[in-house]
Order: sequence, then structure tokens, then C-alpha cells
Amino acid sequence: MRAPIGLRIRNQRKSKGLTQAALAQSVEISPSYLNLIEANKRHVGGLLLQRIAAQLDVDLFELTGESEQRLINELLEAFVDPLLAPLKLGLEDADRLVALFPEGAKALHVCFRGYLDARSALHLVSNRLKSDPLFSELLHQMLSQITAVRSAAEILKNVPDIPEEERQEFCNSIFAESIALSDATRALIGEFDREAEQRSTITPAREVNDLIIGENNFFPALEAAAERLRFELDFSSPLSEEQASQLLDTQFGVSTRTLNETEAEHPKREGLFGYDEQARLLWFKSYASQATRRFQLAKKLAGLHSGKAISGIARDSRLSSASAREIAHGAMASYVAGALIFPYDEFLADAEKSAYDLDLLAHRYSASFEQVAHRLVTLRKPGAEGIPFGFLRADPAGYLTKQFPLPGLLMPNAGHACPLWAIYASFRNPGVVTHQIASFADGARFLFVAKVSAKRVAAFGDQPVLSAVMLACDLIHADKTVYARNLRLGDTGFDVSVGPSCRLCVRQNCAHRQEQITSDKG
Repeated sequence: MRAPIGLRIRNQRKSKGLTQAALAQSVEISPSYLNLIEANKRHVGGLLLQRIAAQLDVDLFELTGESEQRLINELLEAFVDPLLAPLKLGLEDADRLVALFPEGAKALHVCFRGYLDARSALHLVSNRLKSDPLFSELLHQMLSQITAVRSAAEILKNVPDIPEEERQEFCNSIFAESIALSDATRALIGEFDREAEQRSTITPAREVNDLIIGENNFFPALEAAAERLRFELDFSSPLSEEQASQLLDTQFGVSTRTLNETEAEHPKREGLFGYDEQARLLWFKSYASQATRRFQLAKKLAGLHSGKAISGIARDSRLSSASAREIAHGAMASYVAGALIFPYDEFLADAEKSAYDLDLLAHRYSASFEQVAHRLVTLRKPGAEGIPFGFLRADPAGYLTKQFPLPGLLMPNAGHACPLWAIYASFRNPGVVTHQIASFADGARFLFVAKVSAKRVAAFGDQPVLSAVMLACDLIHADKTVYARNLRLGDTGFDVSVGPSCRLCVRQNCAHRQEQITSDKG
């Protein structure tokens, strides 16, 4: 699905007083082709989009429509909700609404989110009052206390000749029951608040995701923090495990230890790694991989050295809860760790030289496939961008556990994507890169590259912890990658016909559909 880039180009062209013929000539295409682009009937990207942006003297980001694409995705999920499904709205409606009435589209999205929150709150009240014994007990307790307060107050009001000593006892009773009533009310409200937070349609993780997307997954302050750390601690090469461990010890008094689970004197610890604040000890299980150990060492080093820069972003006003700020703090520390292990300019040069071969880059930097994929997605420095990639991670059940969107590629916000995507096919061949050309119903074509890896080396009898990671880019960039060498980029007959997810897909006759389509438009 295409974002309304064409409309943006047309509006910018008209604001500059240029004719279609003049702009088409300056970017070396025909006026008829430019007309199709402006009508949003032809995909545009890569060098052509860069030439158009240069001729219109606007930033490339102003034309890519990433925020509009995000809004289109949100509207499509709203359109398949039972509330709006009878209207039979689809892709074309969302695209046109965002292109022609962007403020109206935003208002619809805000209203729909408000509706979901209100529905969630109503469900919360109804469900908890009916089924939760705690709520029933609290309500009965409050009713008893209200009755006691009322009875004592009625006696004080209607019996004028009560002895002073008894009157004081009634007053004390009212005071005590009022305190108890206040405590019960606060407990009741607290339960509602906790439940409401759990059922919120915008989770803390989603808020953090929106923050990252809003910054295009590039944080200059954190890149600068990594450079300062490298300069101040005097190391120029990509950070090694030995360097990180030594720096943590000498600069911050944090020791590192690998635990041997067979030795009785070592306490049993949950997880693959962890940090003991009291002992200032960063520990790892013996089967933690080298890539995991180095990344966690770099992350701890980043948190201790660059805490101010990290906390500054974690306090962003777009994060509304302590949980969201805590998640953001961890995500930003991971960002700095990635910048330490993969220095921006050096890593970008290596990526281009290797034709974005993720396995080769992982070997070059002693990193994991997922760590390399994460860093590739952050190569968004203005004037020094890498290939714009979208990112997905899924567990063996197919549930999407992390994502970074790509303009034009419709990704579900949560749940499962299309079962035909390479990220799911990769589970059939763990450890082997799976790639495909994915073709959507609107003609948009993307290169998908995926691989399944084990999160840890398991002991005998343990089940390995698997996850699949996928990168996606517009097919116009595919020839810059090693993965295009055995694909027929110009022949759509070899494409895999896919959709975003079964709920949002318009391919009514797909044999892989798991959910009934709710709209016949788009």
C-alpha cells in the first residue's frame, strides 16, 4: 500500500509555481509518468524521489509520508473493528482520507482510540463487579461503613439530649468509619486504575515504539554520547568484550563473572544474565553467547557513562507512565550499546561494501544476526543514510514481538502478519537466511530477508529459545544487497503474493486465509 507521496509532490510543485512538464524534465522523466506519480498510481522512491526532493528544495523526509503511512495503518485496523466493519471501508478509503483530509483522519483515529478506551473501561467495570470477590467484598464493606456513619449521624441529629460522653463516642465512631470508608474507596479505585492500565489500548511498550518511530529510529544525542564515551575512555575500534569488561571494572567498579551452574556455591539465578546492584556484579550464565555477553557489557557501560543523555530521552512527554519511561530507558541504553559496537560511519561503509550481507557483518563484528539487523535500521543520519529497512521479530508461535515500520509496507501493530511472509518460512530452516520478493495487492514490491536464531545455547534436554528476525526494504533498493543475486527482480511472475495480515488483506480467495474478510473495498 502506498503512502500519499504523490499528493505531497503535487502540492510542493504547485507551491513552487512549477508545471508538471518543467519538473518532469528536470528529473528526467516524462510528464505523463509524473502525472501518474502525483495521482499516487505509480510507486516512487530511491534516486528518483531524491531528485524530485532536490528539485523541489524540500527535505526527503517531507515527501516519504512516514507519519501518514502510520496513520493509514491505524485507520485500517479501525476499519476492521466490528463497530466500523459494516461501513465496508478499506485501503483506498484510508489512503484517500489521509491524503485529502489529514486532520479529519487524525481526528477519526483519536476518536476511535477514545472509543476503545471507553469500551475497555466499561468491560472492566462490568467484569470486575460481576466476578471478582475482592470488589464484592470492598463494596459490601463500603456499604456497611456508610450505613454506620448514617445511623450515628441520624442519632446525633434527632436526639437532642444525648449526654456529652455518649455524643463524643458517636462522633468518634463517625470519624473512625469515615477513615475506613476512605481507605476502602482508595483500595477500590486503585484496583480499577491497575486494571485500566493493564487493559489500556496504548500500552507502555506501544508508547515507546511510537516515540522511536517518531524520531525515525535515529537519535543524534545518543550517537554523540557513544562517540564521547569512545573518546573519553580512549578506544577507537569497535568495542570488544575484554575492553568493556575492563572499563566497567576500572572506571565504574563493576565486576563481571561467568557462573558455573554445576558448582554448589553459586546461587541459583533466573535468566541468562543479570545485575546485582548491591554487589555491583554483572553476571552471565556459562552458556550465554559471546554476542550476548558483549552487548550486555556495552549496555551497562552505556547506562553508567551516558545516563544523562539516556534519561533525557526517557523523560520525553510522549511517554505517559513510569512503565513506559522504564522501557524507554532500557531501549535507549541498548541504542548506545549498538552505537558502541557498530560505529556509525565504519559500520555503514562495511554494510555497503558487503552489499548488506548480514551474516558477513555479524562475523566481522562478532555480533548476532539480530544485533546487526537492529543497527542497520538505525542508519538514518541525514546525508549519510543506509538502505531504509523495516524490521520485524516473531516468536515460534508467529506473534510479532518487535517491529519498526517502513513507508509503504503495511504491518499489523500486534498479533500475526501474513503467514506467507519470509519471517514465518524461516522457521522451517533455522540458521539459514530466507529471502523473497513479496508483492502486495496494490503492486508494491518488497525484498524480505529473514533468519531464525537461538537466543542461547541450551543444556541437554532444554528447549532452545528461538526467534525470527526479518528486514524489509522497497524492491528499488534490492540490487544494492547480496540477496538480490539469485532473484528475478524484473519478473513479477516469481513474486510471492502476500498481504499485511489476514484481517487486513484484500485477497479474498487466498488459500492461507485464517480470518474472514470484513471489507470488500480497497
